[in-house]
Amino acid sequence: MTIGMLLNAPYPADVRIRKEASALCTAGHTLHLLCLRRKGEPYHEVTDGIAITRLDAGKNNFALAFWDVVMAMTFEHPVFKRKLPVWITDNKIDVLHVHDLPLTGTALYAKKRKNIPVIADFHENYPDALQVWFEWKKNPLAHWKNRLFMNPGRWKKHEGRTVQQADYVIAVVDEMRDRLVREYKADFDKIVVVTNSEDQSFLNQPVEPSIYKEYTGKFVVAYTGGIGPHRGVDTAIGAMQFLKGKAIVLVVAGFGNEAVMKNLRKLAEELEVTEQVHFLGKQSFSRFYSLMHFADVNLIPHKSTPHTDNTIPHKLFQGMMAGKPMLVSSSAPLKRIIDKANAGLVFKADDAKDLSEKILQLADNKSLCAQLGENGIRATTAGGMNWETDQQNLIALYNRVALLLQQ
Repeated sequence: MTIGMLLNAPYPADVRIRKEASALCTAGHTLHLLCLRRKGEPYHEVTDGIAITRLDAGKNNFALAFWDVVMAMTFEHPVFKRKLPVWITDNKIDVLHVHDLPLTGTALYAKKRKNIPVIADFHENYPDALQVWFEWKKNPLAHWKNRLFMNPGRWKKHEGRTVQQADYVIAVVDEMRDRLVREYKADFDKIVVVTNSEDQSFLNQPVEPSIYKEYTGKFVVAYTGGIGPHRGVDTAIGAMQFLKGKAIVLVVAGFGNEAVMKNLRKLAEELEVTEQVHFLGKQSFSRFYSLMHFADVNLIPHKSTPHTDNTIPHKLFQGMMAGKPMLVSSSAPLKRIIDKANAGLVFKADDAKDLSEKILQLADNKSLCAQLGENGIRATTAGGMNWETDQQNLIALYNRVALLLQQ
């Protein structure tokens, strides 16, 4: 079967897209990708077994913001819409796989015009995500644009239309599937969960035993990955005010936009914990195993919101695979998975005092840390909480689509 993927970003974007594409190619499908072009990239290229066609539709933040506004007005992307019918015909595409909500309207246009099935892959609860993504931005123009055009209520109605009109929907966690069924009266069997678990090849990353050498003798609490208002890093910094005088450090190995990082550094200064909170900045993915494995505990302090309660980060499974205890907030998917695997502790979301108490509990109990770490390894290997297992849901979905096309 020939699959056409639509991505409103350059490739590679996030790791989920790369993993899904690889799984489908390995399963014997032919994959074409229509995506955005960075400056200097070729318009056509084959990479990772994918035939890529790139479009000029935003090479900087201003251009991307312009197209965001255009899409928000019509729920269709004019550049993708113009290219799509010819691209489908030229490449003999059998099914469209559209990544995330902004391009689903464009895909559904093609469904009507070309009579082609559409699979909508929801990486997150996009309408509710809009409410938190711009929370710490100070630019008044950005606030005006978001309030006027990125209205969560309008996008929620579009999400409902997509769920009803797409042939299948991919949700990233059980909680997301259950929400779509509940809110839009969707057919349960129409929604397939393909979660953000990690491939066991993660264990093959280079090992850097000295990665935390400057914190020798300290209990290292590590946060890795992207940073935004919904990620709860401010809660983690807040917890450190209750741990002053302890040999405990919070290491933040990740990045966010300028406004987000400025707020976090300011918070650390106000709470007088700058000696305990260390910002390492953006890190190469090849260092993630070492950052997690040589930490004492891996932290995911998400706020509990309609957005975070309907998604899951890759780093949850990466941290478990790295063999150290996880310390996660009570955001529903995080709590469910950690409780099931018994691979860490759960603190009340947005509660810095409770988080500090859980950090102390782990710092004072090495045997508990070791047991929780072992449980995490077991769950993500023999226990099946890994991409080798979860990709089978994606492959099975495409087997169902193949049968549909044969009818």
